[in-house]
Amino acid sequence: MPLLRTTRIATAILVLPFTDAVLAANWQSTVVVPTSVEYDSNPLLLSSGEKGITRTIIAPDYTLIGTFDRDELRLGLGMHVMRSSDTAVVDNREDPDVSLGWQRQTERGRFGLLARYNESSTLSGTVLDTGVVTTDGTQKLYTLSGNWSQAVTERSTLSNETTYNRARYDISTLTGYEELGNVFTWTYAWSERADVYSRFGVRRYEPEQDQTATASNSYSPAVGVKYQLSESFSADAHVGATQVSGSEGGGRGEGGVALLYTGVRALASFTAERSTVASAEGGFAELDQVRGVWSYALGERTRVGADAAWQDSKGQTPNTLQTYSVWASREFSPYWDLRLSLMYKERQQDHEADASATIVGLTLTYRYPDI
Repeated sequence: MPLLRTTRIATAILVLPFTDAVLAANWQSTVVVPTSVEYDSNPLLLSSGEKGITRTIIAPDYTLIGTFDRDELRLGLGMHVMRSSDTAVVDNREDPDVSLGWQRQTERGRFGLLARYNESSTLSGTVLDTGVVTTDGTQKLYTLSGNWSQAVTERSTLSNETTYNRARYDISTLTGYEELGNVFTWTYAWSERADVYSRFGVRRYEPEQDQTATASNSYSPAVGVKYQLSESFSADAHVGATQVSGSEGGGRGEGGVALLYTGVRALASFTAERSTVASAEGGFAELDQVRGVWSYALGERTRVGADAAWQDSKGQTPNTLQTYSVWASREFSPYWDLRLSLMYKERQQDHEADASATIVGLTLTYRYPDI
């Protein structure tokens, strides 16, 4: 009995301060519920025998943020529910997205942890952005990351981020993998407008099955500069290299540039980058990407915009993917807005005819912040 009583006292000592901190925290939450109806003329991006579908998507997302003293706790709960007019082409889906993060501010920096579990279609950007050509399936992605940042002097800062990813697929042609990466960055405030930085990244790729892929390492040093050209215009440019181990590895130069303009009515960005990413086809894939985004406020509640993107993948199935879209949105109140969009996308693949699709969509979004 004395041991049991001591255990209860010790538990109370640990729980009560934490409970008091939680009750004293400043809690804020946001609910976003977009509901879309889309027609896709070729969701599988087939070069022949295309079949179009109409899909209805509702994707509620709930975010809860608690701030107490120097700590911030963030909880995210999301669900992507889709219904297809032809399940023989694209199946119905219910994809969860759950995340939990913690961040602490210190006198000279910060550190924190983030855990996330996400399911998505292999036809979505999470897979297509790696240059993989696939059919309709499911990707299950588990992510755990930790970050740390510390001001060393008045002008220089050291930061580190470690990330673990575990991807699994229900399609036999795709290879599940585990990826462990670490990026170390040093940043120096050269002037009020310019920051120079250098970083070094190391990643380890482990395939789920060694029959289709082999383990490999990636090493990526880079140097760059961030420059505030004006109050509305900023730029970020970096140059580096990546060396991948293994029989299919090798080295090549990498780099990128990002431009951002924020005006009274107009917003615009341009990015161009050469990078190496983990691929569901096995190993690391080399990607060249260019993207431009522009939008303009016609009034206080009406906005129009256009996006364009081009991607060249040099993975096991080399291909290029390009998309062009225009859209217009109207805000009816602080809680409701409506968006009409039109997108054209095209994929070019070696030894295959070109494939294209047109997507027309209408999205009604409900937002309710600070419940």
